[in-house]
Amino acid sequence: MEALVHNTLDDFLAVAGDFLDADPVNHSVHLTTVDSALRGIRPPAALLSLHSNGTLVGAATRMQDRPLHVAAMPVAAAPVVAEVLRGQPIDAVTGPVDRVEAFRVLWRDGGRETYRLRLYQLGELVIPAVDGESRLATAEDDSLITEWWVRFVAELDGLERDEAEKVMRGSRTMPAGHVLWEVDGVVVAWAGTTMPVAGVSRVGPVYTPPEHRRHGYGAAVTAAVSRWAYGAGAEHVVLTADLANPTANSVYQGIGFRPVSDWSEYRW
Repeated sequence: MEALVHNTLDDFLAVAGDFLDADPVNHSVHLTTVDSALRGIRPPAALLSLHSNGTLVGAATRMQDRPLHVAAMPVAAAPVVAEVLRGQPIDAVTGPVDRVEAFRVLWRDGGRETYRLRLYQLGELVIPAVDGESRLATAEDDSLITEWWVRFVAELDGLERDEAEKVMRGSRTMPAGHVLWEVDGVVVAWAGTTMPVAGVSRVGPVYTPPEHRRHGYGAAVTAAVSRWAYGAGAEHVVLTADLANPTANSVYQGIGFRPVSDWSEYRW
């Protein structure tokens, strides 16, 4: 197994672009983060193509201040990836569980799994019967979305507000669509999704304030933003749900999302 380091996005995509595009559902994070780098939003910190006996078999990517992402890395490539990246300030790794485990045991001792996720792909969309209606967010909604995004991150990751704001700012600039759910003129839920890249949109975050939960608004706004993604050109709609939240997993399955694989984030 050999890992080639690419110094430019153009060089990396010339070698690995078609490989990533061939499985856009499983490679959606690679694709959207590379797209954000092409747009100048976040520069790449590591771009690796992985080869076995001269044949391209995978890739690994990391953007500045973000975890190493290993969804496209074969488990067998973990030793060479760890060797090539040794010395880089990598403090987190994300991707399917088996690949994260293969890398993290080689990287360094300590650390912990911050969450376990399940990747879902939307099959036949089921529109739930819920009071209210959806609308596309406008510039006037930016402050609300920003505030709810901070709350979402703080709740999901168990972070203090200042840390949650830092995480939020890292994702807020990515090209995305945002849909709100309203009941009697009151916004009760919000969902975002990435703009389609290689035919895939990735839904998230999805947030309902505590006072509006248990009414089906999260399911309704997720279905609405999924329909928006299809209208924006997506062929596939995916999302990840925290396995520690069985309610969310049940809600997403109820509107047509089907499990693909389990993912992990591990931090030192």
